[in-house]
Amino acid sequence: MSSETEQLNFSSTHSDNFPKILAQLGISLIVTSYQSQRVILVRSNNGNLETKLKAFPRPMGLYADENRITLGTLNQVIDFQRTPNGYADVINGDLDSYEELPKKLQDNELRDIAKFREEWDEQVQSVKAADSLFIERATLSTGMINIHDICWGNDGLWVVNSMFSCLSKLSPDHSFIAAWVPSFISDLKPENRCHLNGMALLDGVPRYATAFSESDTAEGWREELGEKGVLIDVVENKVIKSGISMPHSPRCHAGKVYYCASGDGDIHVYDPKLGTSRVLCELQGFTRGMTFFGDLMLVGTSTLRKSEEHIRFKANPRLLDGQSECAVWLVNVSTGEVIGNLTFSGEVKQIYDIAVVPNSIKPELFQSSDALSSHIFEFCRG
Repeated sequence: MSSETEQLNFSSTHSDNFPKILAQLGISLIVTSYQSQRVILVRSNNGNLETKLKAFPRPMGLYADENRITLGTLNQVIDFQRTPNGYADVINGDLDSYEELPKKLQDNELRDIAKFREEWDEQVQSVKAADSLFIERATLSTGMINIHDICWGNDGLWVVNSMFSCLSKLSPDHSFIAAWVPSFISDLKPENRCHLNGMALLDGVPRYATAFSESDTAEGWREELGEKGVLIDVVENKVIKSGISMPHSPRCHAGKVYYCASGDGDIHVYDPKLGTSRVLCELQGFTRGMTFFGDLMLVGTSTLRKSEEHIRFKANPRLLDGQSECAVWLVNVSTGEVIGNLTFSGEVKQIYDIAVVPNSIKPELFQSSDALSSHIFEFCRG
């Protein structure tokens, strides 16, 4: 564990059933917290709950499936892929097998050798204890386009490009490809006009999006915070629901569209056939970040303090004055009943996104900067 992590407080508490539910379902969670600049792995381990934190610059949008984890950061998107083999097939030998490496590092004063050995030993043990290993495979540099939601679709990777108020596809040949623009946005400029933030794919194609307003002026959404948020049908390019309090995280599930009315601390359900919406549940915090696993909904909440009123938005009074929590909530999607929770304290105060890693109760995530990463190999013959 690094000295930085030891100095910071990343403590948490949880309901007794939280690790049992993850273990029974055979899943683990990934949570992004841009404010604390951490990606959090939430894992069960013999009846206990583990939260392992990895440092990234401004981690936000997140995608995960059984074989891939994709993360949006400050100015990049990083793709991690699961190795098809166990750790023994991808790690060969230990640090002492690479005698020239620590000598070279020491000679060039690139890294403290004692710290390097400590990191190495810790990471080897982590990999041996893991039941899946995700290693960094590709990185795309986008510039600071303020990436929010991200998702893989039928024709590649989609991201919400808040800075240019559009949905974009990513390619190694460009910073981004502007693929869809709301009807009320007149020009592609880096002005974050409406704070487009959420995206829901249906059958592999973007279908719904959320924005804080229909503003078409630079940072115009800041003047309209409160009840000006909209849910947009991407295919028809029209607003289908307005007057939402700071909406985030639209998701399609079982024929309905779920989204966070963040400023109210609510989860709404929209019925596309009837054109109606209702409140599924109220949670104790600024709702943001949502995913599903069967009948289980997982929702994030962030803290909201009265001292933050200077940013001029209207929020439900019950979320102010320390009544809100930074937490992950397990909700029965059929009834809206909360069945479990994980609550963060200390340095983690904001959650942006949540993803489920299926068929893995203890995944491990390796960055290119990790001590062990230079000695993990997964390859095939051409």
